[in-house]
Amino acid sequence: MDKSNESSEMDAVSSRPVASHRSGRKKWLRIAKIIISIVVIVGLFFAVRSAVRQWQTERERVVRQIHEIDLQIAAADDSITTRSLKQQRTALRQSIPTLSTIRWSRIGLAALLYAAGTLVSAMVLRGWLAVLGHRPPVALVVAAQTLGHIGKYVPGKAMVVVLRVGVLKRCSVPVMPATICVFLETFMMMAVGAAVAGIVIVTLPVPVWMMVAAATGAVLASVPTLPPVLQIVATRLMRQTSELGSHAWLACGKGWAWSTLGWILIGSSFAMIVTAIPTAAPPSSIAQLLAIATASISLAMVIGFASLLPGGAGIRELVLTTILGLVTGPTHALLAAMMARMLFIAVECLMALIAWFFIQQRLEPIRHDICSVGQ
Repeated sequence: MDKSNESSEMDAVSSRPVASHRSGRKKWLRIAKIIISIVVIVGLFFAVRSAVRQWQTERERVVRQIHEIDLQIAAADDSITTRSLKQQRTALRQSIPTLSTIRWSRIGLAALLYAAGTLVSAMVLRGWLAVLGHRPPVALVVAAQTLGHIGKYVPGKAMVVVLRVGVLKRCSVPVMPATICVFLETFMMMAVGAAVAGIVIVTLPVPVWMMVAAATGAVLASVPTLPPVLQIVATRLMRQTSELGSHAWLACGKGWAWSTLGWILIGSSFAMIVTAIPTAAPPSSIAQLLAIATASISLAMVIGFASLLPGGAGIRELVLTTILGLVTGPTHALLAAMMARMLFIAVECLMALIAWFFIQQRLEPIRHDICSVGQ
């Protein structure tokens, strides 16, 4: 009996460090989650504040231009000059958006189209996970992809990977394969976006550096997604032989198809925003507007991603104003860019919130053995 009691006491003592280690690990995980949440919220706050300030600055600039034209009209001494100035003033007044002049139904449709475009990219991520031998439930992949979007407003964009990989770990997807797949999805989306933009902008009088950026982005982002390159990278990082076979080529083809659909939806969303904001000179052709809107938003987001700035701040607006301004005018193009940034942030935050609640309430109880089976 004494030996039995002594043995149980020794087991209890030896289990204390393990329990203490687990408790300490859970504590640090909670702290890490809090820090990540704070960093993301701060990044979103600055992104929204920047967009609102730029919107206000552009409106104030237009108002000042109208005031200057009024002074010129008062000083004009011939009817031709006066008529020309009044036409300029009318055009500027019609370009000032107000709550009553914005077409909110089109803004709502733009929000739905953008949400659909972001959800499509989850299918690309799921395809690459399958190539590396992991088939988590579709709902988990969609939640991971959706939650990761808010990480791009943190400098460096690394938070995107942290958030998505963290969600995929809940379904026993190891960190390294999950990280590889997140990068592959991102690279493919950027490659397709640059290619789509390049097809359109070569017909437009845009700066040479934008054409070069589109071509370079398409090539550089495509290289890591090619199966021969992917096999070498996966073998070295995962420290085991990765025979990807024909599945990788199939995933690559499907990824380009899904990504193309995603960019078309996002481009359609931006086109709706452009038409929702009042302007004195609306585009003459819907087809032309859709093509240029898709090219401008895709290239703007690709270059913004490459800049590593939070949300591509400033870079995205420069590209959008340069390309879209060719058909709508620089003032209207900049206002559309500001509206797009605010709307996209709102949609991403709402979708991320829904994804977070889904993960907490629906996916938390799922057992690892069920997750490993997948659908």
